[in-house]
Amino acid sequence: MGRGISRTQWPLVFCRVTEMSDEIIFEEADGWGIVTLDAPQRLNALSHEMCRLLGERLVQWRADTEVRGVLVKAAGERAFCAGGDIRALYGARLAGDTVGPMRFFGDEYLTNWRVARFPKPYVSLIDGAVMGGGVGISVHGRYRVATEKALFAMPECGIGLYPDVGATHVLPRLSGSAGVWMGLTGARLGQGDMLGLGLATHTVASDALGNVEARLRAVDWRDGAWEAVEAALDSVHEVPSMAAPAIEARHEIHSLFDKGSVEEIVAALEANGGDWAGEQLAAIRRGAPLSLKVTHRALALGERLDITHALRMEYGLTRRFVETGAFLEGVRAQIIDKDRSPRWPHPTLESVTAAEVSAMFEPADDTPEFGWGE
Repeated sequence: MGRGISRTQWPLVFCRVTEMSDEIIFEEADGWGIVTLDAPQRLNALSHEMCRLLGERLVQWRADTEVRGVLVKAAGERAFCAGGDIRALYGARLAGDTVGPMRFFGDEYLTNWRVARFPKPYVSLIDGAVMGGGVGISVHGRYRVATEKALFAMPECGIGLYPDVGATHVLPRLSGSAGVWMGLTGARLGQGDMLGLGLATHTVASDALGNVEARLRAVDWRDGAWEAVEAALDSVHEVPSMAAPAIEARHEIHSLFDKGSVEEIVAALEANGGDWAGEQLAAIRRGAPLSLKVTHRALALGERLDITHALRMEYGLTRRFVETGAFLEGVRAQIIDKDRSPRWPHPTLESVTAAEVSAMFEPADDTPEFGWGE
């Protein structure tokens, strides 16, 4: 098992370790391909190697008849996966390297595609923070099991990016404009809201995860892979006792965020004048103006795109963002210096022109092919 795995959390069983690095472990046991994200010192944030190895392993397990499903879990107590390794990307970009960061994003998006298109049960055990890149390797799978420690967010506007990793496909499909709200504000959702919005398919207590894995590893595959896995998860599912504030505010979210532009959303929030609306307004104003406008348009477009076309759009968007100063400034302010005072290239929403937003959506010439490499 990985260095950071709690012995009280996972069952002590024997399985075959097929590959491990300092950051990710692959095992095979009881018909499962088991992935452990093992970089708890940085909240299991995805490095380029982790993305690449996971994508390659999904290709192998797709073809392996002995592997009937994939189970993804994480080491440590604080996070499933808190995003991508932004510090490494920042360092490369600060040194003038755009090739390395785009290779990372290309491999990350390819892995996201393979999760979404994986033809066997894919189960993520989400205990702790799941943000950015962690969303990309979990939300596209069929089953997402969230504990009371789960914390879901896509806070990319705050670092001069936009919700990527296939979120332009996922967020627009959430009911009642919840995806627009989440994308613009970076709102953090707990277990109850994750289940209510469909971001989680099952919920359990954190201290029951060992039992969840044991149930999954005891499934009788003769019942059919999908049927067996679903029955096992249904048997451990517990209705969360936690509050679901986003579900409770769903009518307000829809009325305030179902608008044709970010400016209209801001105006609606200002006119509302309530405490909750004021909190959302403050969250929006912390984001990069260019990111906010691009996010709003990307989510509108993503509602009509399948995962392949959404990821193609995202690769082009990400290339443009990596080339702009907003990304560097956002990471500096939020992650490196932590002064929380970014000086965005565009100081206001009004300073971002329609032409600038449209230019961000020009497709990239080096967009990767999304597939199984066959």
